[in-house]
Amino acid sequence: MNQHPSSVAITKDKPEADQVVRELVRAFDALEVKDLRLVIEITKGLLRTNNNIPQAHYLIGRVTIETRQLDIALKALETAVELDGTVAEYWAFLALVYSQIGNMLKAENAVVAAQQIGSDKAYILHPIAHVLSVLGHAEEAVKNLRIAVQNSPNNGIYHHALGVSLLELGDFSGAQQSLKKAVALNENDAESWWILSSLVKAQNNDMAEQLVALMKKTETTPRAHAFLGYAAGKLFEDTQCWDKAFEVFERGAAAKRKIVDYDSSEAKKTFEVIKSVCTENWLNTSVNETNETAPIFIIGQPRTGTTLIDRIISSHSLVHSAGEPVQLAMSLRAITGVRTKEFISAELINKSHYVTGAELAQSYLAGLARLRGKTPYFIDKFPMNFMLVGFIAKAFPKAKIIHVTRSPADTCFAVFKQLFEEVYQHSYAQSEMAEHFVMYRKLMEHWHTIMPGKILDIAYEDVIADNEVQARRLIQHLGLDWEDTCINFEKNNTAVVTASAAQVREKAHNRSIGRWKNYENQLSPTLDILKAAGISP
Repeated sequence: MNQHPSSVAITKDKPEADQVVRELVRAFDALEVKDLRLVIEITKGLLRTNNNIPQAHYLIGRVTIETRQLDIALKALETAVELDGTVAEYWAFLALVYSQIGNMLKAENAVVAAQQIGSDKAYILHPIAHVLSVLGHAEEAVKNLRIAVQNSPNNGIYHHALGVSLLELGDFSGAQQSLKKAVALNENDAESWWILSSLVKAQNNDMAEQLVALMKKTETTPRAHAFLGYAAGKLFEDTQCWDKAFEVFERGAAAKRKIVDYDSSEAKKTFEVIKSVCTENWLNTSVNETNETAPIFIIGQPRTGTTLIDRIISSHSLVHSAGEPVQLAMSLRAITGVRTKEFISAELINKSHYVTGAELAQSYLAGLARLRGKTPYFIDKFPMNFMLVGFIAKAFPKAKIIHVTRSPADTCFAVFKQLFEEVYQHSYAQSEMAEHFVMYRKLMEHWHTIMPGKILDIAYEDVIADNEVQARRLIQHLGLDWEDTCINFEKNNTAVVTASAAQVREKAHNRSIGRWKNYENQLSPTLDILKAAGISP
């Protein structure tokens, strides 16, 4: 990757400067082979002698991005650009960190700085493209990644990234080509296999069996094992080999469960705290009554058709989709200073008790400044905002909240067979998944009780059965004039960055309705928990 330092900000005698250069070269070499311990050892040694070496701070930033220590990465990279603001990679990776912590305004400023400085190095174009994609500039991301693969044609990482960006734009053929190149360069690229599986309709089990064979090599690497399991499961479903599909879905889920940090007791505590804090009396205090902004929030469970509803509404000329930002929770975390490992925790809700609607609205809108588009209305389609409905109502009294529902068993199975990266960590064990669904249903009942008429429920099955009737119902609820484009949502060419990227490019279909029945015996742990809670499948 040639990530060696181009210059050294040292003004002391030449022998000492030469020694610093040699140490930095060692550190960059160690970064290239991912010897993160050695990188930290070298850079800490350099900074003990001289704290003004920008490359050392940059290297610490790179390592702590890898180890998900984003607070440290942020400080290190901000220091690097303060010491030397002329280096594209410093700004590129700083933009990446800003995007990962939810500060989209600073992310855009940093990525602009990186682009203005310019670089044709693939390892710099890669984070630039990622941030551009997060900011909704998918076409620009693709342009950067095409240069990256041209300049580093034998590195599958960049072919993978290009495939993902092309998928966002709906270029399925281009996405397949890039992902096939990625796995040709690295047969063990499990994530590329997983995405590729979503883009093909298997006619036989050859590819699925190939992935099952690869799973034998990944028993000790749970993340890769999970990707391969979910990919193989999807392909077995294509050929209606239901037992084989469930077997590998379950193996994938078990592997993923090993590496997620989910505590069901903490989740239960959080749901109870939400109901105890967000009462009807609380709802009427510190409301942002003068704010005229009316975002459209689409909430519910993942894999229930939230993206479908988003596409229908955003096909209207007055509405822009901001995708699935996590800004609402990020704003509460920023205002309260809460840094719990759970994204939405009991501590966050307790400390948000006295957050006013006005300060939450201000923080939220600032964070979404670059994602809201230019239309009068915008959509926030992060399903987990169902946990924060009370805060939405206080910050934006005129907001429209649309709750997408789906049959419980179909919902639970659809979640169980979907691999997520950073969210929905309850979805990898049937008991945890079903218990979480029960808590979600009870919380939605709570919101309906304390704010009757505020939330529009719309069933996925009804949208599939009569798309136009339900689309008209949605547009009427939003107070907008009808536009025929809203029933031709598959022609909506805006980027999609969710797991539904492929599905929403086609007409609505009923192939997924009732699919859980193919797995009724295997899903008995889920069905028993739903039944005990009085919820029919």
